[in-house]
Amino acid sequence: MSEWSRDALGERIFQILRDDILSVEGLFSPQSNLVDAGLDSLAVTQLMLAIEESTGIWVDESLLTPENLESAETLTALVHAQLQGD
Repeated sequence: MSEWSRDALGERIFQILRDDILSVEGLFSPQSNLVDAGLDSLAVTQLMLAIEESTGIWVDESLLTPENLESAETLTALVHAQLQGD
């Protein structure tokens, strides 16, 4: 098992999105809609690779649904569930 808590995981995913994947300015938050912020299929691939490299947690591509990619919070819930083995 990994040492990642849900809060730490959420902070790391948000940081990756904000700093590395999306070109966001102003009021971008963990609740912001990722598609509206510019997340596209290429960015999703980059995001999942960055999450895996940063945390060691791999997420099955079949779970990358619009609902799970709605915000940093929903993505964190998905990644945390993978970590827990759900």
